[in-house]
Amino acid sequence: MESKMNQESVLINKSVASQNPGQRLLTHTVKIAAPVTSINVDATSGKKMVLMRQVIGEELRRRRNEQSRTLRDVSRDAQVSLGYLSELERGQKEASSELLAAVCSALDTPLSSLLAGVSEEVAKREAMLAQRAFSIA
Repeated sequence: MESKMNQESVLINKSVASQNPGQRLLTHTVKIAAPVTSINVDATSGKKMVLMRQVIGEELRRRRNEQSRTLRDVSRDAQVSLGYLSELERGQKEASSELLAAVCSALDTPLSSLLAGVSEEVAKREAMLAQRAFSIA
């Protein structure tokens, strides 16, 4: 079955190439992941919880955008790789306190201010979760 699909895709690629000889063919399939949300379900208890890494990333991105700065600018000033900073902002990586301090320094933002903003947002989301749980019950 798979070889028949490969033969069909080769035929399709050849016909596309003959119609548009200057156009490059796409040869890789990209899997698009489900969007990351800041609310996750705990595997042991089954309860919903707020993901700190996601909220921290959102707060870092919000502050960077407020300053109209690029990831490249901040990563250079913080001496953090651009890819890693991007992963932090998307909530895919947990940041150490040293790394958060370096990024905050690059953003000219006190760490305590960043964490206060994160704390407020976590409190809002926890209240939303509690309200949803109460209205369902």
